[in-house]
Amino acid sequence: MRFWFAREWRIPKVFIGLMILEFPLTVAMLTLMGIAHPNTYRTKLWQNGFDAGYNSAPNSILYDYANWRPAHIPLVWSH
Repeated sequence: MRFWFAREWRIPKVFIGLMILEFPLTVAMLTLMGIAHPNTYRTKLWQNGFDAGYNSAPNSILYDYANWRPAHIPLVWSH
């Protein structure tokens, strides 16, 4: 099956070459960003999950165990 592009993009070798060049660059940039900021997005997503009731807060389990209180059980795991 052949894909149809606009007349400007009917040079498949150039188009495929650009796609092959773009993929490793995108993977490399995402990898470097993940190495540079490893905890930024993980903590934000964990906090967002706590706000929605899907998991525990990033800092609540350690606080609860340190003060001999029962830990908060998320809604997903309590059913």
